[in-house]
Parts: sequence; structure tokens; C-alpha cells
Amino acid sequence: MRKMKTVTLSASIAAVMALTACGSEGTGAGSSTPKAAAPAASTTTATPAPAKKDPVTLTFAIANTVDATPFNKIFKEFEAKTGNKVELQALPGGDFDNMMKTRFSTGDFPDLFLMQPGPKQYVKLRASETLREWSGDQAVWDRIIPTMKEFQADANKKIYGVPFGATGMMGIYYNKDVFAKAGVQPPKNYADMIESAKKIKAAGVTPFYEGVKDGWPPQVFYFTGWVSNVDPVIGDAGVQNLEKNALKLADIPALKDLFAKQKELKELGLIQSNPLAGTFDELQNLMGEGKVGMAFMLDGIIPQLEKKFGKDFVTNKIGFFPFPAAADAGTAMITPPNQLMIPNKAKHADVAAELVKFMISPEMVDLYYQTSPGIPIFQGAKSSLYPVQQTVKDLIDANKAKINVQNRLTPTFADFQKTLQNFFIDGDVDKALKEFSANYEKDGKAKLLDGFK
Repeated sequence: MRKMKTVTLSASIAAVMALTACGSEGTGAGSSTPKAAAPAASTTTATPAPAKKDPVTLTFAIANTVDATPFNKIFKEFEAKTGNKVELQALPGGDFDNMMKTRFSTGDFPDLFLMQPGPKQYVKLRASETLREWSGDQAVWDRIIPTMKEFQADANKKIYGVPFGATGMMGIYYNKDVFAKAGVQPPKNYADMIESAKKIKAAGVTPFYEGVKDGWPPQVFYFTGWVSNVDPVIGDAGVQNLEKNALKLADIPALKDLFAKQKELKELGLIQSNPLAGTFDELQNLMGEGKVGMAFMLDGIIPQLEKKFGKDFVTNKIGFFPFPAAADAGTAMITPPNQLMIPNKAKHADVAAELVKFMISPEMVDLYYQTSPGIPIFQGAKSSLYPVQQTVKDLIDANKAKINVQNRLTPTFADFQKTLQNFFIDGDVDKALKEFSANYEKDGKAKLLDGFK
């Protein structure tokens, strides 16, 4: 059995993160001021011990697409040390953002929640009014690599979320036994991938699987396809123009081509026959059973496959490659880890802050990576990587990786899953692209962003 490789965070990963850093290091306005020296203790009166606080139960909201196993282990340790419990609230991944915005608007605040990375979330949640600021908490940032802190900072160097987890990755996961049966290898370019998919189909296996019923899975095709096919065309300047609405999504031919490519997979019969009924759970089962060859997917599939088919299966039977480009094997799409956020008006906000600091302690970080291996973001942390993760790390080291475009834009791809569900029904490329572009602009206007008003 191939052993998982233990690594520490390399300088090259930090360099990739620096490409989209928002702001720079600094204590920020939230820096604490030195405290005055405490008065000498009385020789006649003993200082009373602080009153023991009654245990509380914190609520922690998380998307159900995130593996909760490492969090539950940490929360168990937190309870053993403090007596405080943590109730995990797993919300639908596709609707998580909207559900959190609704809860904020109604005052139904969790004590802590795990949100997508980057300062664009601050706009969505009106962070300066609603969230705890972490900018000046040096004890927190001493544990986290500097470029990760920079990525979390807004234009004013304010930070309202603490990154937690590992560098994420999306791309094409495949069953190695299926590839061996069909006599194919990871593709050298997009056309090569299509030919391999046809051979897999001829071998009696479904080449690709799409979980259209769940809504969110088909979006991965575009996120991963963007870094290999759109970024090289529009460049970073094009993304900056999208940010200020000087470029329309509907006016990017390379993006339109991605819609055409996804439609082609369906028309060629390279996706399962009933994609509208497809689910993330069924994908796991069929890929594990060797009935599906490939899937455009996020790394959340790794722990799910391990639960169902074991560590040996994930280690030896699952491979990864980026969304290919027309001319080469493509670029890996990576994401910074999600961020822990605390609403100011949460019932137990102070205890939630204690939990965050407990979670990023060296012991709990080690426990996290032992349970959920990944490319680490904490100073000095080590993690045993699965081969699929090592593949992505190697691509990062080779400068063949780029951060998800959604982490680089403040407006979101609003209602994208609904657009794609309809697209799988009617197959109208122009309609889908126009709707996609209009919803992006609508989101920018709703957030009152410059260029969208």
C-alpha cells in the first residue's frame, strides 16, 4: 500500500496564496493596548478566585458538504477541558450562504459558523456591524502563515474571520481501476479526456457523473474549468474588470465555451442517463463500486469515500487531475480554507472566541490534520497527504495552480445552481450564460459595489 506522505507547508504554497492577497500584515485598528501593571497584592487579604462559570452549549453552523468528523473530535476535547458543549448544525451546502444571510436578518445567530474564505464575505454579512474583529489578536495570527492572514484582510486591513482547515482543491477525481480497465491515463489535454471518456463508456462504465439534483455539484465543472480555460484568456486584469463590472461574464467567449463543453458531455452520452436525479451520495457509491469513472468534484469527496470504502481505497484507488485545457493538462484549482466567524450578538460570543483559540492550538491543529489530512495553513503544522493531495501540492510547487475565481471576486455567482439545473433540462447555452451574467450583476448591485450601482 502506498503510504501517505507527511509534509509541511512549502514556500511555494505561500507564494500562490500571495497572488490574491487582500491587504498586508499589520496590527490594524483592532490592536490591543498595553495594560497597566496590576497593583501589588494585599498582605492581609487574599485575592478571591474567579467565580466558576456554568457550562454552556455553543451552536456551530457548518455546510453539510464539509466533513464534520475532525470538528466533532475537537469539540469533544473542548468539552473535556471546559465543560462547554458544542452543538453542530449542518445546513445544506448549496443554500448555506442564503440561509446564513436569512439568519442574520432575523437575528437567529449561531455562536460560531464556518464560512467561505476571503473578505468578500464581509460585504455579504456587513461584517463591521455584525461580526467579531480579529485583526489585532496577535496570539491568533502567530499560529497562521502570513499570506493566509493577508488573504483574510479587507482594504482597511480589518479581519473578521479566522481561517481554519487546509488548502482546498477541486478538479477531476477518478477511479484508477476503471482507468486501468479501459486502458487510459490522466489526459494530456481536453480532447484527450473526451477520447478517454469514450473508451471508458465502451468498457461498460459511466464516464462522468453529475449530481444535478443536489444543485451545487455541477458548478464545480465551471470553477475548475475557469482556471484552465478562462484565466489564461482574460488574465488577472480581466478578473479585476469583472470585480468592477467593466467586463461582463456574458462577453467572455471562453466562458461560453465551458457551457458548450458541459452540454457536449451530456449529448455524447458521457454523463449518467439521469443527471437530474444525481446526488453527491450516489456519486460516492457508484465511484467506489467502479461504476463511474470520473467526477468534477471538490475535495470533500475524499473523507466521504474513506468512510464508505476505507483509507486503503482512497490511498490506492482514487486519482486526481486538473480540468484540462485545449493545449495542455490544465491548472489545478485551489481554495484557501474556510473561516471561523462569530456574530457580535451571538448568545455566547465570548465562549465562542475561547473555542476558536482552542481550535488553533498546536494540539488541536494536529488532531485536525490527523483526522482530515490536507495541505496545512498553520505555522509548523504537519499533515500526511493522500496521493490526490500530493498531486495538487506538486502542481502548486510547479506553479500550475490558481485560486478559485469566486474567492477573487466580491460579487458571487448568485443562483448558479438553479441556472445549471435548468440548463441540464433545456440545453440553451445562450440563455444560461445570459442568466449567469445577469445574476452576477444583480448580486453586485445588491451589495452596492462600485461599478454596479
